[in-house]
Amino acid sequence: MTRKQLTIAPAVHDQIADQVLHIAQHSVDNAFAWESRLKSAIQNLAEFHGYAIDEDASGRLGVQVHRLVFEGTYLVHFTVDDAAGVVRVVNFRHGARLPTHGEP
Repeated sequence: MTRKQLTIAPAVHDQIADQVLHIAQHSVDNAFAWESRLKSAIQNLAEFHGYAIDEDASGRLGVQVHRLVFEGTYLVHFTVDDAAGVVRVVNFRHGARLPTHGEP
């Protein structure tokens, strides 16, 4: 696969920051290490973006949405625009949390 430009929605930055703060309540070191691993996984989407299509999320949003399961617990939703050469990260959440309206 060819490397694509990676964009991350501003809301995703906020969602990640909230999770980092939650983890930091127990361990700041663990929070920073977790954030580093997550950011690395997200950056890798620009190179390898062939993750499974999330049929439920795609149906809710009306566009093809892919899903990366991070560390078996967290969901990173993204779209791939081959024509524009862009991978867009559109959502991040804990897998146990149900999506809110308009969320993949």
